[in-house]
Amino acid sequence: MNTPAPRSADVRRARRAFLLVGFVAPIVIAAIALILILVWLPELPEQVVTHWGSDGPDGFGSRDTYVWMQVVVGFGIPLLTLPVLAMTQNSWGPTARLVGAISLGTAALIAVGMAGSVLIQRGSADGSGLGAVLAIGFAAMLAFGAVGWFAQPRVTSVPRHGRAARMTLASGERAAWFGTTAMGRPGVILLTVAVLALIVVTVGVALAGSDAWWIMAAVTILLIVLIATTLVFRVRASADGLRVRSVTGWPRWNIPAADITGARAVQVNPMGEFGGWGLRFAVDGRMGVVLRTGEALQVTRRSGRTLVVTIDDARTAAAVLTAAGTSASASTSATASDDREDS
Repeated sequence: MNTPAPRSADVRRARRAFLLVGFVAPIVIAAIALILILVWLPELPEQVVTHWGSDGPDGFGSRDTYVWMQVVVGFGIPLLTLPVLAMTQNSWGPTARLVGAISLGTAALIAVGMAGSVLIQRGSADGSGLGAVLAIGFAAMLAFGAVGWFAQPRVTSVPRHGRAARMTLASGERAAWFGTTAMGRPGVILLTVAVLALIVVTVGVALAGSDAWWIMAAVTILLIVLIATTLVFRVRASADGLRVRSVTGWPRWNIPAADITGARAVQVNPMGEFGGWGLRFAVDGRMGVVLRTGEALQVTRRSGRTLVVTIDDARTAAAVLTAAGTSASASTSATASDDREDS
């Protein structure tokens, strides 16, 4: 039976700080905003401005709209941080820290936006003063986001570097490795929930009669297409280098062997290091095709850019690429030497 490794004291401290910054504090902020809205609600007209366009107010609704918007959005966004705690387990990194800071900053923006929109309409429905509300809201988002970032400890507890595999090939011998990686169950569940939630919101916006429904519909369709193209990837490591291609044909990456300076097998936690599944960028600059937790191939290019691909048997793939890179370097050196002799 496998026993989970105990969490380090640093990881426990980071998780507690994340819970306070990314969940508890945003819930408190949302509750304060909701209380203010409820206190000011009797002073609002029956019909209030719910949307502003470039020419001023262009959407109206019941004054209870702001109550429900604050409840759904204000309390809903902090709940999205809880999967981070559930899925990072014993790993932690700067991306998880960033998620907590973003949650706090977003909570401040929503609270100011909702409560401020109610405040400027007390006693009237003209909604003047939106510019000041937006300015204060974005300033609060930046300020609270910065506080949320620095309030969390700088903890990195993820295996960044694995062992560099070696493969010895005879003269003229070539090796190739092929593999397939697919989205893990947690990623599929999370993406499915996200799509269903977006569909529900889109339908709600359409039923409310807002002209913005088609924008929501376009975003929903785009998200579905992007997810479909990132569910399964084919990976090939050979003397030519690394090729990573979606089963739909796009997106794809081709890294020549001569451009590879390092290849190794590493362990990856998508949520802790990349903030989720799919095509991702980590805070440290790495790009990832991270479809599940576990073994991954990490390839570093001459430019310093790094590509991480979650794949089984990553150690063999890394060994093939290391051998290919060595052969490419030797070939380049031999060609340069011949050119010097000829000159």
